[in-house]
Amino acid sequence: MSQKNNAFSCLAVDMGAGSIRIMRGVIDNQEIKYSEVYRFNNTIKEIDGHDRWDIQEIIDGIVTGINRAITEYKVKPDSIGVDSWGVDFVLLDDNGEPLDTPVSYRDSRTEGMMEQWKENLSAIDTFKKTGINFYVFNTLFQLLSLKGSALIKKTRKILFIPSYVSYRLTGNAKNEQTIASTSQILSIDGINWDLDILNKLDIDEKILGSVVPSATKLGTLNSKEITDKSIEVIAVSQHDTACAIAAIPSTGSNFAFISTGTWCILGHEASEANISSRALEMGFTNERSYNNTFRTLKNIVGLWLIQGLKKDYPEDTTFNDLERIVNESEPTHQFIDTDDPVFFNPENMKAAFDGFFNKTGQAIPEQQSDYLRIAYDSLCFAFRYNLEYLEENRDKTFERIHVIGGGCQSDFFNQRISTICKKEVIAGPVEGSVMGNIMIQAIAQGRLNSLDEGRKLLRNSIEVKKYAPANGVTEYESVYKDYLNYKDAQ
Repeated sequence: MSQKNNAFSCLAVDMGAGSIRIMRGVIDNQEIKYSEVYRFNNTIKEIDGHDRWDIQEIIDGIVTGINRAITEYKVKPDSIGVDSWGVDFVLLDDNGEPLDTPVSYRDSRTEGMMEQWKENLSAIDTFKKTGINFYVFNTLFQLLSLKGSALIKKTRKILFIPSYVSYRLTGNAKNEQTIASTSQILSIDGINWDLDILNKLDIDEKILGSVVPSATKLGTLNSKEITDKSIEVIAVSQHDTACAIAAIPSTGSNFAFISTGTWCILGHEASEANISSRALEMGFTNERSYNNTFRTLKNIVGLWLIQGLKKDYPEDTTFNDLERIVNESEPTHQFIDTDDPVFFNPENMKAAFDGFFNKTGQAIPEQQSDYLRIAYDSLCFAFRYNLEYLEENRDKTFERIHVIGGGCQSDFFNQRISTICKKEVIAGPVEGSVMGNIMIQAIAQGRLNSLDEGRKLLRNSIEVKKYAPANGVTEYESVYKDYLNYKDAQ
């Protein structure tokens, strides 16, 4: 850590699809600490027939939080960093003002766009150009839906959501690398926009501008609504998952990670992208991480399964109650495939399970608790299956799995992951994106010398739990073989 004696203080603006938080981070006495300054709800709104983000309301809430932090704390923050979800963007006019209220990735305008795009460029060629797999919500397909429209013809600048927030704070319009990499229009080199793809979209690369790396200083605050103009704004790793991965308390590079939540994101850090046809087929994508590395990862339908099944229990049932129920239940003999589209957004989760069982010739479970066990075990089967692919591709065995995010608080889930995947699990931190945001600001400001130093400091700052595979627990192995046979037949 830098030799400066005074504490480093910053604000991490952590934007989620459900809420946005302004968090105060402090690095002092070889420890990273954080506390919540302000939080407000963020919801998708139907406006003019589309699902949209009320971007002005978002800006107003962030400004309120920044002013509150400046007012309430004696030590003003040295800097501010913004991270958010990926792919969504704001279209700006000649004056740098939004042309419309930005549309959400959940909007239906991308329906049919993946198929239409493949008439322009094959899936494997697109994958090799960008490293990004095919998801219906990708920026590529959002822009394809706008091709030839009056709106896109008026556009003079495109900024991704956290880059737009930083622009509103500073007046400096720059897209940061990790958030740009989610788009499927950034070249796999991580520096340039892919001109072939942009030509097929009829988009001039000038409206996207140059891509800046994580930890770039964007300038001081230039917003008339904020009382102190001397605070610097840093382009941290603006994709929240990139921030979270930066905050993994690892002691080496030979690990895999699972970020657990409604979606589970499984992957590893790599110096090169995996752009094989098999990786494309299996759903792996290669987003950028801090320091120009890759996050080779896969999005897996996660605790969404449990959330859906929970609806069949009394309203006051907690997730801890559900885990206790599973612990007390008998082993099951069925599995589901989390990659099956039936589980993405079913009207009734239990009915979706039954539909999959019927389709695959499996018996319908007798007990309601069986569905919960099948959900948890099948998630772990998906983790093991994809980890085994990554290990085969890397020709190397991962020493451990770092589990981060909300799900890492579950002793039951962590132990089950460890046992089924046959790996040591290290659980924590919960607030990975916030911690990573703070660390990258500190690196940009010279208070930390490197990401490795930041991770060492993180290990001194948080408590993690370790889990080893349970001995003698093999009742799931025959079911996993059935799962493998099913996957191999697909």
